[in-house]
Amino acid sequence: MEPNFIFDGGFIMVPTDRFEEGVEWYKKHMGWELIDTARTPVGMKAFFRLPAGGQVNLKSFELQHEHFTPDDYEEGNVRFCFRTANLEQAIAYFQAEGIACSEPVEMPDGGKNVDITAFAGVRLTLSEDREFEGKHPDSRVIGYAPRPLWIGVKDLEAAAEWYSRMVGLQRVDTSYDEQGFVLLGDGEWDFVWLQQLPKEQPVVKANPGARLYFLIPERQAFLDTNQWLAQQGVEVCQPVGGRWMGYHLHDPDGNRLNVWSYY
Repeated sequence: MEPNFIFDGGFIMVPTDRFEEGVEWYKKHMGWELIDTARTPVGMKAFFRLPAGGQVNLKSFELQHEHFTPDDYEEGNVRFCFRTANLEQAIAYFQAEGIACSEPVEMPDGGKNVDITAFAGVRLTLSEDREFEGKHPDSRVIGYAPRPLWIGVKDLEAAAEWYSRMVGLQRVDTSYDEQGFVLLGDGEWDFVWLQQLPKEQPVVKANPGARLYFLIPERQAFLDTNQWLAQQGVEVCQPVGGRWMGYHLHDPDGNRLNVWSYY
């Protein structure tokens, strides 16, 4: 079987009893336009339009679904990255609002990334893209990052091979090994950073608040891929939902990846 995973946005998780508060927080601090909210068979959702294009969704934690439980919450070493036009200005805003920011990290391609602690402790990662400077002045976070997935691993070579075999992502020709990174893509878009973690850093099983999703459009292929992953020894949960369905898996370093299908 050849896996066919397509980046398709994701969920930012919010405590169920604070869902409305979370919606208002993201409207205010991100500068996002709320499209709609809905109560679904798998919990509450809110849909936001991103200023630079695309959509991002809030989702309530749900105790009865393994895929959405807040149990064993752990950000881990997998980051969901968003685009900001001016990192310095964004950091200044968030710090003035009492929102914690990490020290910026320079990525191998010269870009800068920073983590912020968003509503209810969720870690979001911002990537600077000066091409958008001045275009969306009322928003701090304007879209998905050019490379929206950043994953820490213990062995770059082993992880690159696993992602090729299980997710269908290939290493790009440009080498970033000396900087401790590998860049993966799907042949059209290079969008996943793998980063070598320090050897002494413990591996943790991630159950983070910001969750990037891959799409498998055809429903039977979505279900078949879930079974195939389990047969390959990958830790993967059972799909949940109806018209919308989702499941998650963990790579050998405990990083959580999410897959959905809908019609």
